Amino acid sequence: MVTPRLLSALSLVCLSVVAVEAQPRPAPAKPRPVRPFVEHGFITLNATAQASAADLTDRVLFNTNAETGTIDARYPGKTAMLADVTAGFRVTGRLGIALGGSRASSSGSASVSADIPHPFFDNQHRQVEGTATGVSRTEIAAHLQLYYDLRPKGPWRIRVFAGPSYFDVEQEVITEIDAAETFPYDTASFRSAGTARAKGSGIGFNGGADIARMFTRRFGAGVLIRYARGRVDLDAPESRSVSTDGGGLQAGGGIRVLF
Repeated sequence: MVTPRLLSALSLVCLSVVAVEAQPRPAPAKPRPVRPFVEHGFITLNATAQASAADLTDRVLFNTNAETGTIDARYPGKTAMLADVTAGFRVTGRLGIALGGSRASSSGSASVSADIPHPFFDNQHRQVEGTATGVSRTEIAAHLQLYYDLRPKGPWRIRVFAGPSYFDVEQEVITEIDAAETFPYDTASFRSAGTARAKGSGIGFNGGADIARMFTRRFGAGVLIRYARGRVDLDAPESRSVSTDGGGLQAGGGIRVLF
């Protein structure tokens, strides 16, 4: 049997439920807006190959047996392995300034041709020809670049650049040869060559393009194609000067970082 007290209790419960349901529910929290990534600059790390611009030739004069002999050496241009790092910062719009540094090293051979005076007779030089191996060369370069970023195409980034370059070159050059000869000394044969380090620096230019594919907003991989060239006068032994070209065509790839 339903009593008045029970009816009153049920009524109070129903009124409480209705009051709770009638209260306004709190609005859902708005998600924080995602800030768009604005590119200010980049860093690239590359491993590339450099094709030397040209061969290097050199002539050495020496005195022996009261006459003057000559040594002509030819150092073929060869491909060198090159490590490169570049950092750039946008100045305005899509224009920016970058500074890069690279180091290339190689080791190869040099062809040698020498005229050696006869120990007994004047004007009867013996001709000697041979090949010197293990001739090394090192180039360190700094590249200042004005660059332009093309408008991005999805994950792809393309940058073109040009500017001046500074080259510091160290090259082994032939200074003497060791020839085998026996009485009556009418002929001689090449045995080995002695070398010394020649160093020099010079100014040139660089230009090229960098193509990258970004895997995230900040990290990706890319390809570098650059041509750099500069004339360098090497200070060789005996107060000689040897002219060479620094740089060459460079192609390779590596890591790309945007910031």
